Amino acid sequence: MKKTIVSILFILCLIFALAIASADEIVLADNDNVCIKVKSMETSGNSFEMKLYLENKSSVTAMFTIDGTVVNGFVADPFWASEIAPGKKSNETVSIHDLSSKGITEDVSIISFVIRAYDSNDWFADDLHKERFTLYPLGEENASIAERKPQESDTVIVDNDTVAIIVTGYGTDSIWGYTANLFLENKTDKDVMFTVDNTSVNGFMIDPFWATEIPPHAKAFSGMSWRDSSLAENDIESVEEIETTFRAYDSNDWFADDYYKDTVTLKP
Repeated sequence: MKKTIVSILFILCLIFALAIASADEIVLADNDNVCIKVKSMETSGNSFEMKLYLENKSSVTAMFTIDGTVVNGFVADPFWASEIAPGKKSNETVSIHDLSSKGITEDVSIISFVIRAYDSNDWFADDLHKERFTLYPLGEENASIAERKPQESDTVIVDNDTVAIIVTGYGTDSIWGYTANLFLENKTDKDVMFTVDNTSVNGFMIDPFWATEIPPHAKAFSGMSWRDSSLAENDIESVEEIETTFRAYDSNDWFADDYYKDTVTLKP
C-alpha cells in the first residue's frame, strides 16, 4: 500500500514538474519548416542568457540566426548562428555580454530580435522562417526602456523627429585605431542605416571603417574608426579636424528620401 502511495505521489510530482517546465517555455514558431522555443531567460551580472530549442523540419540544412536585437531599447546583438541538418533538433544558448557598455545598466526587462532560418546552401532561396519577436523576461508590466542622459561634452550632429546622431567623445580603440564615439537613435518605424561619405582627416581623404544599421525605435553606441596605418600614411600624428557627410536612410528603400544628410566639421 505504501509503495502504491509513493508511486502515485512520484507520478503526480513528475506531472507537476513537467507542467511547470512547459509553462515556462515560450513557443515562438511551430510550422512546417521550423519549431523555435525559448526554454529560459536569465540576467546574470553584466550578461543576459537565453536558452533555445530549435527544430529543423525542412528537407534542407537550415541556418538559424538572430539579428536586430534590442535590449531595453539599446542595440545588443549576440552575434549568434546555428546550423541544423534536415529533420534534426538542437538546444542552444544565446548570450549577450558586457551589457553596460551597450547602455544597459538595469535588468533586462524587454528584448526584441529577429530570428531567421534559411537554406544554408542556397542563399537565394526563400527564407524558411523570418519573424521579429518581443519578450518580457520580468513581465510586460515591468518593461522599461533605458535612456541616455545628455552630456556637456556632446556634439549634437542632428536630433530631430526621425534620428539622432551625437558625437560623445574621441579615443583610440586597441583594435580599430583612432575612434570618434557616437550615440545613434532611430525614432522611425523602419530599419535605418547610418553611414558617412567624403570623409577627410586634417584635409586628407581617409574613409573610416563604419556603418551601422539600427532597428525601429532603438538606440545604439557606435564607433567610427580610422586605422593607425591610414593616419600614418598621411603623416597624421594628431587628429585636429574631421570633415564628413553623415547620412541616415531607410535600409530597405534606397529610393526614399534620406532622414538626414549633411556635411559637418568636427574639431576633436
